[in-house]
Amino acid sequence: MTSIEETTTTPQIPQRSWIWRGLIDNLPYVAIIVLGLVGISWTSFTGTPSPNYWLVVTPIFALICIVAGWIHTDRGGRLAMVVTQVLQWAAFLLAMYLLTVSAVTRSVDVNAIALMILTQLALGVFVSGLNLRAWRLCLTGAFLGVSVPTIAWLQDASLFLLGVAVVLIVLMLIYWWIGDRKRRAVA
Repeated sequence: MTSIEETTTTPQIPQRSWIWRGLIDNLPYVAIIVLGLVGISWTSFTGTPSPNYWLVVTPIFALICIVAGWIHTDRGGRLAMVVTQVLQWAAFLLAMYLLTVSAVTRSVDVNAIALMILTQLALGVFVSGLNLRAWRLCLTGAFLGVSVPTIAWLQDASLFLLGVAVVLIVLMLIYWWIGDRKRRAVA
């Protein structure tokens, strides 16, 4: 009697490397920082307020906060979380709009208005992080908050900070890539 053995081979699915997983997990928070610094840089170099930019960026920040909150909120509380986040970010958006259309724009420098808007965004992200118990949002909001006095102190440091952020991100990617290649060579 011949017995036919069926050899079942399961195709090996390449596991996402930890570099890409870490990058994808932190991409929304990096995006918040980069978008905030790009906005402040844009205002610094053009010398004109950029309310339209902030009107577009604020809902993006809100969406990132809602997605982060979705992960940390149980099923029953998700609707309430979304409503709270939408109302909170609508209030921040209204405050930013009032800064750009009111008499404040005539009595305050354009760079100061941009710094005030970035401060509001930092506060919004930080408060969202507290409400959602998402430490990465708190850390991102704190970084933006610390950027405000740094930018004000160095006046034209927004492009510098953006450059530093990009360089740090690139260096981290290179470090992770080299480490991943070494691990693959060992395995």
